[in-house]
Amino acid sequence: MYRLYRQNNYKVMHYKFYSLSEFIDYLKNHNICQNTFSNPCSIKDDYNFTHTYSLDEAYKLCLYGYHEEFEKLIELKIKLEKYIKMSKKRNKQFNDYIGYAPDVKAYLEGSPLSMLNKTQTRRKKIDIYLNTSFYGYTRANAIFNRGAIILTIVELLENLGYSIDLHIFEMSTVEDQLHFSEFILKQENERLNPQKLYFPLCHPSWIRRLNFRLIEETPDATYSGWASGYGKPSNFQTIKEIIKPQKNDIIIPTIDEIGISGYDLVDDTNNLFEYINRQGEKDFVLKRIPK
Repeated sequence: MYRLYRQNNYKVMHYKFYSLSEFIDYLKNHNICQNTFSNPCSIKDDYNFTHTYSLDEAYKLCLYGYHEEFEKLIELKIKLEKYIKMSKKRNKQFNDYIGYAPDVKAYLEGSPLSMLNKTQTRRKKIDIYLNTSFYGYTRANAIFNRGAIILTIVELLENLGYSIDLHIFEMSTVEDQLHFSEFILKQENERLNPQKLYFPLCHPSWIRRLNFRLIEETPDATYSGWASGYGKPSNFQTIKEIIKPQKNDIIIPTIDEIGISGYDLVDDTNNLFEYINRQGEKDFVLKRIPK
């Protein structure tokens, strides 16, 4: 669950959780490192910053679901379905000795190839790496927009026959210390569950209460910078150095680096599409959405 190691000149403090309940149980059963965090942000009463009134409320939303403005996510999905275009190979049908259905015409003509068969196209796999961390000044609307767009992209790619492994994590640094909390919430053989991922991707308290709490409980986060700012969200290059993605993988770094503002959903979507397209040639094309 937790290990400390050195990689690429960083002292990496790495957590791995396989469910939201495992994550919350860990937070509830470990103590804040008081020597570093004498005034922990995770329990401060700051609704404008966290959009929750308490750490306990964040626990409950994470475990039992967050539903506010969920219909906005559904509306976005419907809109994007009209514009995302994919290059997808279809299975070709041919006559064979064996198959999934008889070809009556071929049978009546006495052909030994009287069954219909199909070539099996292997599902292509896409790994998406998403750093859910963001800067302290980031607007709640920008957080929501990024999360909603990513949930929509994943679902659309799956519906078009791609196998998606969504890697959700928090990665931030203070000097040579790197905090890396990884959450295995959606694997390639699982269908996307938007309700389960909606809170981690779209709610400010995922970082500003729950992941802050995890940092506060990390014994090796000893630099004073952790208490004063909770680390600098890792950018594309740092993420690439740590996770070492394959050629066609997608990295989603900070909201600022992508250019998501939270003011206009279509503009934010196009900025994310362009950022992904710049990462190299893919088996799909994310085309700009016209206004």
